[in-house]
Amino acid sequence: MSGRVVDRAGAVLQGARVTLDPIGFSTGTDGQGLFIIRDLPSGTYTVRVDYVGFSEFTTSVQVNAGQAARVDATLTVASKAEEVMVYAEQPRGQAEAINRERAADNILQVLTADVITSLPNANIADAVGRMPSVTLERDEGEGKYVQIRGTEPRLSNVTIDGINVPSPEGGVRQVKLDTIPADVVESVEINKTLQPDIDGDGIGGSVNLVTKTAGDSPTISAYGLGGYTPIVNGRYVDQAGATIGKRFGARNQWGALLGGTYDYNQRGIDDIEPVPTGLPGSTGFLPAPAFATMDLREYAYYRTRWGLAGSTDYKFREDSSIWVRGLYSDFKDYGDRWAYTLNDINLPGGDSAPGYNTSARRPDYAIANLALGGKHMYTTQWFAWTASFARARQTASSGNPGADFAYVGPTSQCTYDAAATSNSQLPQWSPVCYQEAYNSDNFTLDQVEHTFGQTAQVNLLGAFDYARNFHLGGHFSTLQTGFKFRNANKYDNGYVIDYSPIIPVAMTKFVGNFKNTDYYNQHYQFGPAADWNMIESYLAGDASNFDSSTNNVNGANDSNFNLKERVYGGYIMDTTDFGHWRLMAGVRIEGTQTWTKSYSDVTNQYNVYGEGSYVNVLPDVSLRWAINPASGLRFVYSQGVARPDPQDLTSAVSFDGVNTYSIGNPALKAERARNVDLLYEQYLQPLGMIQAGFFYKYLNNPIIQTQYKATSGQYAGYFVDSPGNAGNAWLAGIELSYQQQWSRLPGLLSGFGMFANWSYTGSNTFGVPGHPTDTRLQRQAPVTWNISPSFDKGRLSARLGLSYNGANIYSYYGGDSVPEFGPHGPNGDTWLYSHLQIDVQAGYRVYRGLQAMFYGLNLNNEVFGFYNGSPQYTLQREYYKPTYAGGLRYTYSRERR
Repeated sequence: MSGRVVDRAGAVLQGARVTLDPIGFSTGTDGQGLFIIRDLPSGTYTVRVDYVGFSEFTTSVQVNAGQAARVDATLTVASKAEEVMVYAEQPRGQAEAINRERAADNILQVLTADVITSLPNANIADAVGRMPSVTLERDEGEGKYVQIRGTEPRLSNVTIDGINVPSPEGGVRQVKLDTIPADVVESVEINKTLQPDIDGDGIGGSVNLVTKTAGDSPTISAYGLGGYTPIVNGRYVDQAGATIGKRFGARNQWGALLGGTYDYNQRGIDDIEPVPTGLPGSTGFLPAPAFATMDLREYAYYRTRWGLAGSTDYKFREDSSIWVRGLYSDFKDYGDRWAYTLNDINLPGGDSAPGYNTSARRPDYAIANLALGGKHMYTTQWFAWTASFARARQTASSGNPGADFAYVGPTSQCTYDAAATSNSQLPQWSPVCYQEAYNSDNFTLDQVEHTFGQTAQVNLLGAFDYARNFHLGGHFSTLQTGFKFRNANKYDNGYVIDYSPIIPVAMTKFVGNFKNTDYYNQHYQFGPAADWNMIESYLAGDASNFDSSTNNVNGANDSNFNLKERVYGGYIMDTTDFGHWRLMAGVRIEGTQTWTKSYSDVTNQYNVYGEGSYVNVLPDVSLRWAINPASGLRFVYSQGVARPDPQDLTSAVSFDGVNTYSIGNPALKAERARNVDLLYEQYLQPLGMIQAGFFYKYLNNPIIQTQYKATSGQYAGYFVDSPGNAGNAWLAGIELSYQQQWSRLPGLLSGFGMFANWSYTGSNTFGVPGHPTDTRLQRQAPVTWNISPSFDKGRLSARLGLSYNGANIYSYYGGDSVPEFGPHGPNGDTWLYSHLQIDVQAGYRVYRGLQAMFYGLNLNNEVFGFYNGSPQYTLQREYYKPTYAGGLRYTYSRERR
């Protein structure tokens, strides 16, 4: 039996549940709204099709031996008011997400394109950060890494259409998601539990980006927006994008789609970075704050991010097809930075002259993925195959080019002004500090740095899956097996050339026209700014005025490496329906081999080799109980892994020149986790869902940095830093989520809806130096929540987004010479501030598919930053101010409504 499920306008309904009575077997529709049920006994069946937000469809079908039965279902909604609601973009996206989550065997959460674009999400990370128990590591005013269920970024995986994505950054595995625009994909899925046919990577979860594909109806959309942010003398933003696609042929057998997006962002940042310490003579717990030094930093960016995604497919028949999908994104994170450093001459760590430096930030990140695949179904079996190529890279991997200036003025008299500091988050300094630092005659050009090379990773992948349907004691069952091979090669060849002036040149020669009289809301002054282009012109004009040298004789640095990694994965799983119960059980086995080549700054040679191998056996069990058509309960037990970062696997040795050797460890094992999940779901009318869940993770072999003082051997008398597998840890949490459209309320109230979630996570890790045994894990925010009320009625659609992440530990305190300061003192654990951001977006339908749009981003000018130990010990606080933008969006699909 096969068929297609659509709405009254002919749009496909993905994730619709198709149930056959009296046998009780159920399945879900795919991305084209299709379902296929094979190997049915002859007889009469009642077919029920239900989709949250629509009325149930029921029909009777006779199945005869050797013949195919066809059921095409057109679903409708109960009333005209609800129909208008369901067909609005945002509610329709919520309906699709709810139904896809309901149809999944694992615990899955989905953001569709309609929901992603209903708030001003600049990149994929910003969009994912609005989902339950997801926190963000932010950078430069945007989300960068996702942190799922209290785990740090390296414990989560990122895939595109199920294919592993390499990281564009050197030395790490986590993917920098601000590289990918938010509106270049069809949807984002978070697999919060794994299953045997999914890669074992992803202790926290696995983020899957689903690319757009062509549907039977034409896809035509375009938009353009422009905006402004009142920081750094006023900055501007622009966005544009378009998508076009359709299926062709007498049977709609061939489909093609192409979409692209571009944004230009002149983000500005006002930033201070104090270094806290205890005042001399402080005793007891939490001494009064003092600041030995502080940077006053100004950033003026001109960032461009663009992406292209396309797909084409051909159907030999409805249940047999091949496809090609590709995605490319590029993020030029360009900008200029100016930084003044004030030092207290009386405090250790600050007892030196003022400093000044400027930097031309020029990193360019790119991610590319190209995949070829197919799926072919037969009477009782099917097989699927995939071959893919992926590459990611970052230029300027050794850092940003810049220039340092040396202080040549009178002996500094600068001090931190404790008496004038009424707020430890705004440390004050004596007036003489600014007189010294802001006199350009007091500085001369000391060094110019140019950076070269890049880091890159290439993945080659092949996968094959096979499944066979059979009857197990009268119950429908599917046995599935598969194999996947991934070959990865990652390297970093970046290096730096330093240019030192032979003849001193005053900073005055390079001062440009940049000024900012409203720096940090006028809490501080900001001095004259050296222009990077003028410095570059001076260097290019006569290089004989400079001595040049690389940071070592080979032009390499101690972060250079080459990693080759091969991962072989195989699995077997069975899924069986027992009436209202659905059981999935299986095991995945992954073998990993690594080879590394790295640079040692001890021997000054790029010939240090290492290798390692390990095998992971990952069992998974998922049990789903459909209590009734409107509610369900899920239990999942799964295991996952997190492989060591490339920078930890290198066996190179580096020396800090004082007392510490750092050594890689190619014998590192992957971190393991045993996961238990329980989730209750209640589906609400006319459109909504309540979820309440509990999760628990027990971590084995967590990867930590160890340090010890060698008493014998080559490094006797020195400290040795090395990553290792040690100890264990656990974390547990509660997730609550609610979403519903209130279309049954009277009058204007019928246009309102709500999407909200709240989560609490606790954790414990052992063996962290200087800590008791109840230390929480890094990046584990205890409380996160999102509240997003919406309004969709008539021509108006609007949504408010409030997103909160609690404070969490960024890095651990490693012991202190003053024990009473402890992990909560001025040199204690480094914490990320809690973050509450308020965004809003509204659209007004001008005519048919043409919509006028407006958004406000970061309306509350939320701070980003760090503190040490306790909030009074400020380490960094930076602001971006709000961004306001408006424009037009056209969507052809609106023409039908």
